[in-house]
Amino acid sequence: MKRIATILGLTAISAVATAQDSLQLTDGRFLVGPKIEPAGETFKVTFPHGEVMVPKSAVKETSLVEAGAAKPPSPDDQAKIDQGLVRLENRWVTPEQRDKELAKRAEQRDARIKEAMAHRAWANRYNLKTDQFAFEFTIDPDVMKKFADLMEVYYREFTKEWGIKKPSKLGRLKVCFYHDEDYYHQVSGAPGGVIGYFRFVQPMELNFFYDRLDPDFTVDVMFHETNHYLTTLIDPKFRYPIWVNESLAEYYGASNWDWDKKQMTIGGLQEGRLAVIQDAIRNDEWQKLDTLIRLKHGEFNATHYAWGWSFVHWLMENKETNKKFKEFYLGLARDKNLKREPVPPAMKEVPSDDVADYLLKCLGAKSVDELQEGWYAYVKTLKPSSGRGYYEAGRIAMYEDMPIKAQRYLKTALDMDFKGPQVYAELSRAQYRKHEYEDAAATMRTAIALDPLNAELYLGLAKAVRFAESEEAATKYNWLALEVAKATSDPSEYAILVDLGPDYVTPKSASAGGGK
Repeated sequence: MKRIATILGLTAISAVATAQDSLQLTDGRFLVGPKIEPAGETFKVTFPHGEVMVPKSAVKETSLVEAGAAKPPSPDDQAKIDQGLVRLENRWVTPEQRDKELAKRAEQRDARIKEAMAHRAWANRYNLKTDQFAFEFTIDPDVMKKFADLMEVYYREFTKEWGIKKPSKLGRLKVCFYHDEDYYHQVSGAPGGVIGYFRFVQPMELNFFYDRLDPDFTVDVMFHETNHYLTTLIDPKFRYPIWVNESLAEYYGASNWDWDKKQMTIGGLQEGRLAVIQDAIRNDEWQKLDTLIRLKHGEFNATHYAWGWSFVHWLMENKETNKKFKEFYLGLARDKNLKREPVPPAMKEVPSDDVADYLLKCLGAKSVDELQEGWYAYVKTLKPSSGRGYYEAGRIAMYEDMPIKAQRYLKTALDMDFKGPQVYAELSRAQYRKHEYEDAAATMRTAIALDPLNAELYLGLAKAVRFAESEEAATKYNWLALEVAKATSDPSEYAILVDLGPDYVTPKSASAGGGK
């Protein structure tokens, strides 16, 4: 799956003065205010409580312009210099033209920054309406447009494939899209562990957040939660059994998206769930199908998600059962011969015994054991999970409050050469949860080296060094987290202040380094 953020060429760097040093990262974040200096393949950013090294490969645009070449100028270049011209990127211009262009860019940059900052608060959120959705969001509008295009394609593909028409009384679905996880929980009220949700009662709405460390994770969650909305269109008053509702959503959650062609490919492997299944199989812990399909709402856990996904994946990917399974899913809500019971406040559902019998009837199977045998055989044919899959499994384990299992999954991901900052950050959290503070600090420093302008990473480091080093070290990194958050307009600044308390409201003098 392609990432949204594309690394673009750097704007050339120079010593021309601007009102404030600034840079924009390829993922859309801005850094404004601290002193920024070129330092080899990085930019050195000096904060009152420390220096941060930002790789040039992570920078889309800067307020600096490069002065001087690394080698003597060619005869042609020297001739231009003798004429009093200066280089601006790949052009030779007069100093006046250069200064005018840089001033124009600075003005445009300041306007973009001002616009972004003005819409960080939910009260000032952006709005975007498409054919089927009404988006309310605080992420970058360019990024939001990409997700909006994705959801419109998803809507068209799914409703066409399943023969679903939206009830005429339903208008555009409200979709709330937050710029990070903390702000999502703060504004939406979603409890911890809930990474996205669809409210199926009126007024319906979708809620999820943009994970800038892992955009692919955002896509997975969005596909999953949007699937709940799309299947609700079959009959908004019908409640599907938890096992099939969540499992089908996981199946579509693993879809791949081509951002350039605006095409989605259905049927991908849900790597994190696959890792959980293969781990269970190694321990000879197989899920019984009869137990799975009789689970009630509130009983479905992370292990059930994994096995349920694989069961639906088998049925959807098998040409002999694909159409039959769709008939079963649609028939649960539409078949007039099925008995349905009321579910408060105003819904209905099919009793679990009848669901099992209807599944066998639609699939043409003699027994649940027969289905289970075919399912188990299929699971054994699936390729081993990837490094990303074990990272996702580790993340799932942390949501389930299983830090030991999370560490095992995350270290496996690293061993398989999946080494993004999100993996190290999650591993550090798991180590901290088990009081392994020195390891947690070292691991978080590795994450910071990969994403040095993520304020939350410094906050995580502060928590670990409080026990691994000293209270003074923790205080330094708490301040650095705030300084990075403020300079990047990161909404986690508010969460950090709430977490740290009133002693961190008023800036203090630097204990290391010095700002402008």
